[in-house]
Amino acid sequence: MVLAIVVVVGIGLRYLSQSIGLEDRLVSLASQPGVRTAFQHPESARSDALTALIAVSLVTPIAAFVVAMLAVLVVKMFEALLVSIHLPAWLSLPVISMSALAAIYATSPSWVPQSLYALGLVARAYLVYSDSAPPVFQ
Repeated sequence: MVLAIVVVVGIGLRYLSQSIGLEDRLVSLASQPGVRTAFQHPESARSDALTALIAVSLVTPIAAFVVAMLAVLVVKMFEALLVSIHLPAWLSLPVISMSALAAIYATSPSWVPQSLYALGLVARAYLVYSDSAPPVFQ
């Protein structure tokens, strides 16, 4: 049953990615000037790309968990401050969320280029690993 669900979801994701043009978006990210020359070593390009993909897949959930825990801690600290000055505790989440969104928007010129570069590297690694043929064993 689980295998059938995985196969159906995989086929559905494949058709969804084709319908929204995901491959074209990956190619445009991977062809940015800064990442166009990444993973081009003739002997180790495929293994370097695989190493980068594994590193991203391991580090991303850890970083997301840390950010989520920090957000919860900040909300709880602000909630304690609001309760101590006799305001409702439920105000802490909207205030912290709006403050975080404002800070993200205000600082976007400083982090968006690096994020696009990192996404371009991941896209380049995916394309290099998935498009290159496995080495022939001699």
